[in-house]
Amino acid sequence: MATLISRFSEHVGAVCKLLSHGLVVFLRFVLCLCLNISVMGSGTELGRDTIVAIITLYKEGYKCKDIATRVGIGVRQVQKWIKKFRDGGGEDIPTPKPRSGRPRKTQNHTSKVIKRQLDKNPILTARKLKENNPALLQDVSVRCITDHLLKDLQYGSCCAKVLPLLSAKNVRDCIAFSKKYKDWTLEDWEQVLWSDESTFVVSSGCRSKRKNWQDASHNVWRRSSSLEENCLAN
Repeated sequence: MATLISRFSEHVGAVCKLLSHGLVVFLRFVLCLCLNISVMGSGTELGRDTIVAIITLYKEGYKCKDIATRVGIGVRQVQKWIKKFRDGGGEDIPTPKPRSGRPRKTQNHTSKVIKRQLDKNPILTARKLKENNPALLQDVSVRCITDHLLKDLQYGSCCAKVLPLLSAKNVRDCIAFSKKYKDWTLEDWEQVLWSDESTFVVSSGCRSKRKNWQDASHNVWRRSSSLEENCLAN
């Protein structure tokens, strides 16, 4: 019985603690609403229409607190843009400065190098590009290189069509060779010195399980303007 009472008291204490925490959060939120404190982050920039509304209401004689209530932002934000308006002479609407944002990992020179290498060898992967250019792409992730190819350079990754194993010339040469030596006897073939064995693939088979890399289908990088349907696999 004592164990049940102790467990019950522990549960009650935990529930009371959660309720008190929730009450504190609720009171803080109500306090922010009463004092009209902006809940937006300090780094949040206002839009052009909001800034125009602030300056328009300020010209009409509204106080900062009333402007903040009407626009739906904090008083500090209103004071900030009114100060910028005054510092600018009180005539032109202030505009937010463009943010620098995160610095780009790939520069124009890097893009030119990537284009040159892909035009020369379109089957290069993003990982291979990073390995081939350690000085340029040392601090650039493989995912970033892929996004740069797709979004900035307008490249698309396409599956190239598998070429036939034998061309028309190969077929003609094989037939001519067969006709030339079809009447040879066993003694004639015994005079031939066989240097080595070779593997001959008759059919291409499954693309994902080929043993010969020469017979495999590759993903190639192509720009949208240079795509040809007859060069892509279905």
